[in-house]
Amino acid sequence: MRSQRLLIAGVLVVALVVVLAVLLPGLSSPQPPGPGPTPTPAPTPAPVPVSGNGTYVNTTYGYAVTCPEGWFYTESGESVWFSSPDKHEEVRVNTNPLSGQGPAGAQKVLETLNATYIEDLRAGIDAEWVSTTNTSLDGVPAYESVFSVPIVEEDRYTFVIRYAVRDNVAYSVMHTVFPPEYDVYNADAAPAAESFRFL
Repeated sequence: MRSQRLLIAGVLVVALVVVLAVLLPGLSSPQPPGPGPTPTPAPTPAPVPVSGNGTYVNTTYGYAVTCPEGWFYTESGESVWFSSPDKHEEVRVNTNPLSGQGPAGAQKVLETLNATYIEDLRAGIDAEWVSTTNTSLDGVPAYESVFSVPIVEEDRYTFVIRYAVRDNVAYSVMHTVFPPEYDVYNADAAPAAESFRFL
């Protein structure tokens, strides 16, 4: 199950890169190699317990998420994922800065993200798109896309993504909904994802 979650994370990163490449020409232009040493791989970030009051605050991107007691968070670049006491990733928040999109540009980002998620999740993890609806992310116009993903045999889990653009940053808040026999802590994933709020 962990490898499938890592694959989902990879698919989502690819989706956001595609969106940025389509909407922000020039960012993906290849650069000539420069002289210098081969970079060393970055260390894998370690999970940190969420503070005593259960609220994680990201001052860089101006948001907060409230988690149940005993949960952890892991920061990696512009992504933060929240894991239950057994260290299963339950909720993820991705942020991607955009350059001067304006309201019309924000709508285009959301539409492009939606199309990219549908295509990439189908190809990457055989996810079936269930629905996309207009919603809000703490009062900001957003989309919510729901996917059904196979586990084993006939069992499936639900993958939910809410995404919005605020102050030229694309925010994606994701969580999983597993059948109860797979992960007892997963019942807390939806409330933790829904606790997302802007500061």
